[in-house]
Amino acid sequence: MMKRGFSLIELLVVVAIIAILVGVATPYYADYVRESKRAKALQDLDVLKQAVVLYNSQEDFPYLGVLSTDTSLLDPVPVPGENDFNGLQGRYLTYIPVDPWGKNYKLDPYACFVYSEGPTSNDSDDIRDYYIKDLALVRVEWEDSDNDRTMNSNDLIYFHFNKPLCCDSLEFSDFQIYENNELASSNIRLGIAQATAYSSETNASSAVLITTVDDTNSVKLGVHSLCLDGRLDVLRKYKEVRIDRKTSTDKNVATIVDKNLLGTPLRYAIRTNPIKITPK
Repeated sequence: MMKRGFSLIELLVVVAIIAILVGVATPYYADYVRESKRAKALQDLDVLKQAVVLYNSQEDFPYLGVLSTDTSLLDPVPVPGENDFNGLQGRYLTYIPVDPWGKNYKLDPYACFVYSEGPTSNDSDDIRDYYIKDLALVRVEWEDSDNDRTMNSNDLIYFHFNKPLCCDSLEFSDFQIYENNELASSNIRLGIAQATAYSSETNASSAVLITTVDDTNSVKLGVHSLCLDGRLDVLRKYKEVRIDRKTSTDKNVATIVDKNLLGTPLRYAIRTNPIKITPK
């Protein structure tokens, strides 16, 4: 007795069912692959971040990546490239991983994060891990220019932040004055800025703002403390900057301000606790 085979209609039904199952399963599989790659990238970035943190805690200067060999430059200039973590290998890093999309991980020594460019190499799908997350005022120093032990006209005030920043304009109203942890009526009058953190969106920035003291200043060294005002319009003036790899060279580093569609910086300063002014 001959065995009956499958008819053409039955075969078509089976193929259709398989096609439907594949169509249903494919998006889930694609999501699984995408999330697996992202998880692997985050794991690698955590290793790189910890290596940078360890370096910064043990060395005299923070890790900037590969530095320019141009001897005419006054300060070391980081050169953006494909080997940002080579200086960590050995003592701080056993091996340098490659991201799940076959590209090298990158370092931003200004915004202070390590990152993968993601599947498309567009800013929109970067995966970042900050080793210094929040931009904050960390130290305030006074330089007694005329050596009279009084904070008065033409003395300098140094505002140190924990990483480079862009500042729209430095004004005395940006700071609150405290005495014995209580808000004081005294005020600090700032004169002409001697050096700003950021002159335009095409220049690398500093982590220090420097300004003169005006004649009407009433803040006393050893008595008063300063902190950033908590108003958003003030905090948004002090913006995080990141390196602009497209326009940076081995002689000049460019930085840009990350902004969303509304033009507001994605990351700006947080309000600090009162900080004692110390002699420089």
